[in-house]
Amino acid sequence: MKQFCPAGPYSPIFAENYSHLVNHTSDHSHSTPAAGHLRDRLTAAGLRATQQRLLILESLLLLPGHPTAEQVHRRVTEQTPSLSLGTVYKTLDAFVAAGLTKRVASAEGSSRRYDADCTEHHHLFCTDTQEIIDYCDPQLDELIREFFATKGLGNFQPSSFSLHVTGSKTAPMSPASKSGK
Repeated sequence: MKQFCPAGPYSPIFAENYSHLVNHTSDHSHSTPAAGHLRDRLTAAGLRATQQRLLILESLLLLPGHPTAEQVHRRVTEQTPSLSLGTVYKTLDAFVAAGLTKRVASAEGSSRRYDADCTEHHHLFCTDTQEIIDYCDPQLDELIREFFATKGLGNFQPSSFSLHVTGSKTAPMSPASKSGK
């Protein structure tokens, strides 16, 4: 069954994979990743848990969708105004190299986008809105696995895959259009 699986702290993917990272305040109006869990993730990835990295990782996890480095920078400078955009880019690149996040393709010439959700899923890129939508479809995944199993790639065995589909959103069909009336 296919499903849209929006990224971010309130998505099903986040809840399933990262809910243990979130502290809920007593009034439940705001959730933030627990610093200890963020520290553990950084050290498990072979990175030192500096204050800057903790702040950038927290921001990446809490920002909706697939944020740019500029969006992460805006958020972190609310707490640490002296943190440079260059530091944010370098830190995000270190996170990508360590497997903590993925860089997501977007429009050519636009800012790099990042995905804190490293589970297997696909991306739909809307050329009109520049929106990147997470997309999950086990049937599609199985079709791709079967294709490569039967096709064979010589001495190459795929271990994971992620599709990036570019297009534009269409207006939903009205009930009358669906029934042919």
